[in-house]
Order: sequence, then structure tokens, then C-alpha cells
Amino acid sequence: MIADLEARARDLAERSRELRERIRRAQATQRSPDGVVTATVAPNGSLRHIEFSPDAGEFSHARLGEVVMDTVRRAQEQAARQAASIVEPQFGGTAAMDFLTGSAADGAREAGDDDLPLPRSLRAPEDEPGSAPR
Repeated sequence: MIADLEARARDLAERSRELRERIRRAQATQRSPDGVVTATVAPNGSLRHIEFSPDAGEFSHARLGEVVMDTVRRAQEQAARQAASIVEPQFGGTAAMDFLTGSAADGAREAGDDDLPLPRSLRAPEDEPGSAPR
């Protein structure tokens, strides 16, 4: 019985290592429809690389900012789908998978709770409850 539990624990640890490695290697790259911006993001959505074509100089700062944000957002969505597809075989149909794919957040939004609090690690000092506005 203990040997069986130990074997299952080793198997689970190995599968976990494999999943972490596959997610760590994942990334997504998107190019804007006009080809001016190319953005690559990590599986967590953080920007790894951005390139601008020579035509970027012809855009206004505001328009270039819009193109950058849209291109990065599309890359982040692609990365999220990629990460979800990696873990889906292990966690499909579970609350953990719903969390990863945003199903739980979508349900909260449908219920009218659009202002979910940011996790403390993502808050700027001025976002902390009770802080004085600048």
C-alpha cells in the first residue's frame, strides 16, 4: 500500500515537472494586421519581445500605442490558449481549469461583479486600501 502511494507520488511529481517545463517553453507571437508591430509574450502574458517595422514611424504616437496594445493582447490570448491546452489533459473539467480559462471570472462578470480586486502582488502602492490619492 505504501509502495503504491509512493509510486503514484513519483508519477505525479514527474507529470508536474513535464507540465511546468512545457508551459515554461511556451510563448506566443502575433503580428499586427498591417505588419507594423510584432509582439512575443510568455505564457503568463508578460512581454518578451517587441519589434517595429520601419513603417511604424509613419504612425502617430496614439495610433502606434493602440496597435501595440491590440497586438500584445492578441498574443496574450494566444499564449493563454496555449497554456490551457497544455494543462487541459490533466485538469480538464475541474475548477482549476475553469480558473485558467477564465470561466469562473466570466461567471462572476455575468453576475454583475465587474470590479474584482487585484491580487496584492499586482497592486501599485496607491492602489492599497486606505492609501491617500496622489
